[in-house]
Amino acid sequence: MKLFAALTTLLALAIASPVEVAIKKDDALEKRDTEIVYLVNCRHLTSCCGPETHSSHIAYYAASGQSHNGETPANDNVCTVDSSNYAWWEQDGKKCTFPTGVTFTSHIDSDAQSRPLYSWSGWGSNGFKNWDCYRDDGHKLYEYSGPEWATVCSSVYYCKPQ
Repeated sequence: MKLFAALTTLLALAIASPVEVAIKKDDALEKRDTEIVYLVNCRHLTSCCGPETHSSHIAYYAASGQSHNGETPANDNVCTVDSSNYAWWEQDGKKCTFPTGVTFTSHIDSDAQSRPLYSWSGWGSNGFKNWDCYRDDGHKLYEYSGPEWATVCSSVYYCKPQ
C-alpha cells in the first residue's frame, strides 16, 4: 500500500503544472532591453504661415524602452539624412553622421515597403556592429514643438543589433 501511495505521489508530481514565478514586468524588460536605431520621416508644421515641410533622420536610443512613449532622443543621438524632403530609404545606402562622430549606414531592400509590417527589410552598420532592420508601422516616435510650430517624426524602419 505504501508503494502504491508513493508511486501515486510521484506520478502527480511528474504531471503537475509548473509553478509560475512572479517577475515584475519592468525587471524582465530591463534584462532584455537593447539599443535601437530608427529611420524616421518628419513633418514640420507651422500654425501661422508657410507650407508643411519634410525631412528624414536617423535616431538612436541606448535602450529601446526609452522610445516607447514618445520620448525624444538626445540631441547628439539624431542625425539628418535629408533636410528638405523625405528620404527614399529603399534606394541605395542612406547614411548620416551623429554629432558623436559615429556614422550609421542603412541598406533597405527595394521592395521592403511591400513586405508585411515588422518583417526583415534590410540591414545597417555603424562601423562597430551590424544591425537587422525591420519595416515599422509609421507610428509617431517623437515630437518637438513650440507655441506656433511642431515637428512630428514617424518611424519607417527600426534596426536592432545582430
